[in-house]
Amino acid sequence: MVLHLSPRLTGMRLLWLLVALCLAPGFAAAGPWPRAEGDLFLSFSHEVQGGGGRGGWTSLYAEYGLTPKWTLGLDLGGGPDKQTALIFLQHAVGKQDGPGRLTFSSGLGLETGPGSQAYGMMGAAWGRSLQTPIGPGWVAVEPQLRMGVALTEDWPPTLVLNMDGTLKTTASRKLDVTLGARVRPGLIVMGQVQMEQVVDGASTTRLSASAVRSIGARGKVLLGVSAPLAGDGAAALKLGTWLEF
Repeated sequence: MVLHLSPRLTGMRLLWLLVALCLAPGFAAAGPWPRAEGDLFLSFSHEVQGGGGRGGWTSLYAEYGLTPKWTLGLDLGGGPDKQTALIFLQHAVGKQDGPGRLTFSSGLGLETGPGSQAYGMMGAAWGRSLQTPIGPGWVAVEPQLRMGVALTEDWPPTLVLNMDGTLKTTASRKLDVTLGARVRPGLIVMGQVQMEQVVDGASTTRLSASAVRSIGARGKVLLGVSAPLAGDGAAALKLGTWLEF
């Protein structure tokens, strides 16, 4: 399935239509807001890129509240030539009764395919609820650092060595900034800027926007678009579901 979208024209027009809605409020799912003890959150999504992209990207994201301040997370993704897996723990810091939230997280991940690596992840997330002209909203800032070792692309993967016999290492840093809004009961809109830089490598910046509609008591449906602001990439369309138990 190929989207007939111009990466920086048609995609950007769709994007700005949603961003106009996203410059406002809501109550955040995930980010620095920990899951309540015993609560489970699941997200399934599929993203298809324009510009001749093939196969798309399918992901599964899960969070489970271990305690009022500890959340266990799992992030899986796969495409035609790349697969990723990350398991992490998130810890909420400070009181949980004010408008602001702060969490720290760490985890272990594996990527196979081009740029294969095994890595450790360290991250933080700060968020704050706020009031906007169209209702209650939130903002979240999430920096993340990944450091690891390079692996071969074949399976099972093996370590990659430099010419001098030392391990080839990998490193990247990410920053996500999200603004969300609850426009009315059952409808949330979000806008996000995603920045990533591979140390000694390329950097990318993407702008995305999405709308989330409630379906029943526990389910939601997400529709989103994204486009590159800097670096490689193409406009993309994303469809997903959220489930909460």
